[in-house]
Amino acid sequence: MRYVITVFLAGLTAALASFGATVQAQDPLPLEAFATRPVMSNVALSPDGRYLAYRVAQNRTGDYYIEIRETDNLGADPVRLGSERMDITGFSWVSNEHLRVSFLQQVRNRIEGQNAGVFQSKQAIVRADGRGRFRELFDDVQLYSSLPDRPNEILIYSADVNYEDMNSDDIRNSGRSMSAIVPDFKILNVDTMRTQTYLRGVSMLGGYRLDNDGNVRIAQSFDPANRQSVYWHRAPGEDSEWVEFFRTDTEDRNSSFSIIDFDPSNPNMLFVSANRGQDTASIYEFNILTASFGERVFGYDMLDNVPHQDIDSGWFSTDPDTLGDLIGFVFYDADGERQVAFINPEEQALYQQLQATFPGKEVTISSRSRGSEMMVIHTVSGDDPGTYYLLADGQLQVIGNQRPTLPADALADVEYIEYTARDGRRIPGYLTVPQGEGPFPLIVLPHGGPWVNFRTTGFDEWGQVLANNGYMVLEPLFRGTTGHGNDHWLSAFGEWGGAMSDDMDDGALYLVDQGLVDPDRIAMFGWSFGGYSAFAASIRTPQIYQCTIAGAGVGDPVEFRAFFTRNRFGRSMLEEGYAGMNTIDRAADVNVPILVIHGALDQRVRLYHSEQFVDQLERFGKPHRFVVLEGADHFDNTLTFDHRMTLYSEMLGFLENDCGPGGL
Repeated sequence: MRYVITVFLAGLTAALASFGATVQAQDPLPLEAFATRPVMSNVALSPDGRYLAYRVAQNRTGDYYIEIRETDNLGADPVRLGSERMDITGFSWVSNEHLRVSFLQQVRNRIEGQNAGVFQSKQAIVRADGRGRFRELFDDVQLYSSLPDRPNEILIYSADVNYEDMNSDDIRNSGRSMSAIVPDFKILNVDTMRTQTYLRGVSMLGGYRLDNDGNVRIAQSFDPANRQSVYWHRAPGEDSEWVEFFRTDTEDRNSSFSIIDFDPSNPNMLFVSANRGQDTASIYEFNILTASFGERVFGYDMLDNVPHQDIDSGWFSTDPDTLGDLIGFVFYDADGERQVAFINPEEQALYQQLQATFPGKEVTISSRSRGSEMMVIHTVSGDDPGTYYLLADGQLQVIGNQRPTLPADALADVEYIEYTARDGRRIPGYLTVPQGEGPFPLIVLPHGGPWVNFRTTGFDEWGQVLANNGYMVLEPLFRGTTGHGNDHWLSAFGEWGGAMSDDMDDGALYLVDQGLVDPDRIAMFGWSFGGYSAFAASIRTPQIYQCTIAGAGVGDPVEFRAFFTRNRFGRSMLEEGYAGMNTIDRAADVNVPILVIHGALDQRVRLYHSEQFVDQLERFGKPHRFVVLEGADHFDNTLTFDHRMTLYSEMLGFLENDCGPGGL
């Protein structure tokens, strides 16, 4: 297929940028350019390709609504769907004429437990032509599948309960407890909003999976007596019984087992990710009828010049007729860039053509019409915050840029690196390189988690803000980061503020040795676990940082893990893994200036972690600044334009004026 790049919707793109006009390349850009929320996201075609819908911002703070255009007349006025009371956070097509829309609303200023109490989510069905109202779904509804052979019907999982509206009197009067409410699979008609039961739920089961024909085939439970995850299967058909087929020990740190998906060519064969005694996980066949492993299908060592890594993620179809079917496995090449090992030759050929069209970009087919006659292509890279294209009739046309306030020539390149820690461990990382000549001042930016598979050569807003202001940024994949083998993960247990922090420091010192970084101009900024690392970095010796900036930081890992160890899954793993330096108890040893920033409504890492740390800083007379982001929650995607403006101005001002003698 030969692509022709043309631009349509030029007026649309200009209109989206009107509240934050594109700035010519300069150093630095105004902070508003970074703080402005993406103007376009969630671009998706209706299954029949008649409509193109996307979420669009009304202003620089977001306030999103949905626009829907007819693909054969994209220049015509769109249908607009919005809500005055709630923020639209996303949508998906559930038929040719209907959307499921997700909303989020702040309902109180009080946190009620971990990740609860402040915000409320809602879902609704709405017509794409704008006729009619939003028809709200029950709070607990999970969408499992559209039904291509049954127009305007979808498969949902629901107990038909609005949990937010229930109180103790409701439960008492209904004669049932919350734990006794068992959801069922139901078929919902999105025209009439009526349901019919498809499959009764089982109280002990969850984590259901469908096969490629839309049958509910796999489920999971927990055996508390033996502390094991139990996997179940059933044959297609209403009267089929659930049969156990596999168990894994939740406390076994040396073995992994996760289901990727069904084999598209065999309804009784799964593709699973497991390490089976090896350090890294690979893809295996697994027969659910015989409960046995089959062939090892794919591992990192089957390719040349590919770094040591787990293979544990699938690549799935976005065609409405095969939606969610497995088409390949994700891996990362020697340049740290995402690649796909396809099991579908047609998909492989298409992906290779798209990669050739967009060299150096991460390319995703984010949406398609039935039969793949039309596609929405999304690209992203260090200097591309995200661009959407429409592929139709062999032509590739621009829909719009997500961040038109950020010109590509003002953004920095992102490179994959590897270095050796002091104990000989290989540490991968990503380096954002500012424009100009080094040696540069350096910001070490450890990720949150810490047990996450963090990888990106794509656009990272925080890294780009810092690079645009002249700072090199290192994002180390320190021990404890998942995706790099079992040993890389397990070697971090009990090493909060210890070997994990050594890995971060050793990355900075490696860049100094390479002549890229000025050894007298190094700082750390992190959020969540990264914020904890910034607390620890302000205490550790020998000191290599001139200052640190701790965002939403965990002060005491033992107290923090207490929220999670109430859960029966993996309790001992958390108790041993989330352990190390209590930075609140060590605040007397802080030896560099520190900026502490935290959201007032943080439901993940409560504000008191930072408050207690700051209390100790004040007690011992340590140089610091404390900023509370009013109304802010924990995760980056919950921070508003105003939160970001405060964060970026405080961070850059602190680096310039208070980070060591004369600033950084």
